[in-house]
Amino acid sequence: MLIRGSIYNFVTDRINIFSINPDSSGSMLEHSQKMKEGLELYKKSFENFSEKNSMAVAINMFDSSYNCRPFKGIEEFDTSYSTGGTTALYYAIKNGADNLLDYIEEIIKIKKCIPRATFVILSDGHSKGPDLSMEEAIKAVKRLNDAGVTTVFVAFGSSIEAKFGEKLGFQSTKDVNDPETLVTFMGEELSKSCKQQSKSRKSLGANFFSKAAKKSHSAGYDAKTAQILEDDDWFA
Repeated sequence: MLIRGSIYNFVTDRINIFSINPDSSGSMLEHSQKMKEGLELYKKSFENFSEKNSMAVAINMFDSSYNCRPFKGIEEFDTSYSTGGTTALYYAIKNGADNLLDYIEEIIKIKKCIPRATFVILSDGHSKGPDLSMEEAIKAVKRLNDAGVTTVFVAFGSSIEAKFGEKLGFQSTKDVNDPETLVTFMGEELSKSCKQQSKSRKSLGANFFSKAAKKSHSAGYDAKTAQILEDDDWFA
């Protein structure tokens, strides 16, 4: 299914897709300004990036519902952010996965190439209010993993831990405990990891944050496989 408004006219066949899904429920209200600044810094960080013309990004907020936005070039994607509602975390994972996999399918049909894709969920809490079941979210993450998508779970604040992302099947997970570091995380660490993925021949999987930060929790690959990726996934 064509994602209305999304970019399809890439000038290269080495395409990298990033679906970034930040929690925008009411509990994020006090951190909304930092999230806005972080998203803007994330976007700005790619201004001089050599691979930017091969990238498509969508920032899809979720609260009681899932706000699906079109995938755009790195200089055009929407960074607006607002808060409200509860945390339909599992609904966001399921709908975000469906949206990303639909876009990948259309890229394959139109460009006749297989893009690299990364799916990032950032949440400050567990599911609250009406939502799908955890089992449905686990199935959605597995579909992404099986499709070769790098799946990333970022736990923000003290109400949820990165280990919960491992329980859901995410390959790479990380704790961002201090709200004061949110801008730096979005604009520097997440950005750096996305750039590294864009330069890689392979999906980074559990190694998504490995070169951007020393401390991260990872699941989905054993140590031997992770080392192979570490040694063999960079362009000369």
